[in-house]
Amino acid sequence: MERVQFIKELAAELSYKTKPSEIHQLIDYYDEMIDDLIEEGLSEEEAVTRLGNPKDLIKALQTEEEIVVEIPRRFHPLLYVILILGFPLWGSLLLAAILLMLSVLLVLWCGPLTTGLMGIATLLGGIASVVLSPLLTADGLFLLFSQLGAGLFLFGFGLLCLLATYRMSHLFSRLSMACLLWPKQLLTNYRKKGI
Repeated sequence: MERVQFIKELAAELSYKTKPSEIHQLIDYYDEMIDDLIEEGLSEEEAVTRLGNPKDLIKALQTEEEIVVEIPRRFHPLLYVILILGFPLWGSLLLAAILLMLSVLLVLWCGPLTTGLMGIATLLGGIASVVLSPLLTADGLFLLFSQLGAGLFLFGFGLLCLLATYRMSHLFSRLSMACLLWPKQLLTNYRKKGI
């Protein structure tokens, strides 16, 4: 079957079952599919045969089944040669981009790491100071209370640092995920615009 005959039969079948605006959209869609198949190396008759009978296509549209037509992808051998020979350039750029992303993540997590370590150190120092302060009773009551006060201050400051670490880690985990997913989103947006 030729392309023109296929389009005419498709339009005739669609005219009874769909709106005129949808008819134009569907005819344009199938005409473009035939063009794509012809660009892939098939003849006009082979492309129309691969799409199938217009009546079957209409039945599939009515039952809302998805029609899948495989378009073969061919890679030119020259593309492989260019990829291999260009590896010193694109490979080093890719490595630089990966290392840049890792350095951004490292800088992002320095804040929570610092407050976490400071919180653990002051919390342990406060506990040690409070537990060991009774040993200073022989040296005077003043030293006992000052050591106890410093221990309680360190304990409270450690808890505040750990709370800040907890809050910052939630924020920075979202930032890290956004930083890691950004290249993927950029690539999918590029593919959508390219297609």
